[in-house]
Amino acid sequence: MSSWDARKRELAGELVRRLYATGVLRTWLRDRPEGWELMSGAWSPFYVSFRSAPAEPELFRFLIDAGSELVREELPETTQLVGLAAAGVPFAAGFAYKLGLPMGFTRKLPNVRDLAALERELGAYGSHALVEGGFRPGDRVGLVDDLVTGFDSKEIALRQLQLELERRGISDVAVDAVVVFLERGVEARARAAAAGVQLVSLLVLDTAQLAALEGVASARELEVIGAYLRDPAPFQDPAARAELVAEATAA
Repeated sequence: MSSWDARKRELAGELVRRLYATGVLRTWLRDRPEGWELMSGAWSPFYVSFRSAPAEPELFRFLIDAGSELVREELPETTQLVGLAAAGVPFAAGFAYKLGLPMGFTRKLPNVRDLAALERELGAYGSHALVEGGFRPGDRVGLVDDLVTGFDSKEIALRQLQLELERRGISDVAVDAVVVFLERGVEARARAAAAGVQLVSLLVLDTAQLAALEGVASARELEVIGAYLRDPAPFQDPAARAELVAEATAA
């Protein structure tokens, strides 16, 4: 194991513990008995949202320091960072400050959740920039977001940047990677490869990484989340969900 691999494993363990302690990683048992419906429509007994992270100064500082290390070690050729609106923007700004890189950000487009919707909205968007920031021929770009489950929002950002560069007449700009703190699920990595970009993350949330929460989260939380990560299908049964809701309500 290289020194960076060891360091990355250490950071990943620290990350998952901090996410749980600050409520960025939430569970049905501790935080919300009814659980969460994901964008895909699937039900989940846990949820991760980094949107509150900048409100926790110690957590935010850790995220910026750890994410900057990740970019420096795994994407040393990067010349430009682009934060994905809205969650990725503060993190891209922090990385850029630490690494001395320029940064931009994608514009948030209402009602756009996939590429087909993006194409429909473009005509109504007018001459506004789809991506803010300065780009030059030869740039190597890293897109920055908080986490990834599927890959829809990243595909939209890639297309926005492509269209913006075409509009400005700038060529020879490569998007090397999408950088996130956390990968949830296996779909995103395959879709990133299909899009021709590298997916770089600090933490792949799987059963092995849950070991970092032993002694922090309850044994029951780890049991259920571990089972869900191995196979979410049984948790889509309304009767199974009702049992978990009743358990949390009675706790």
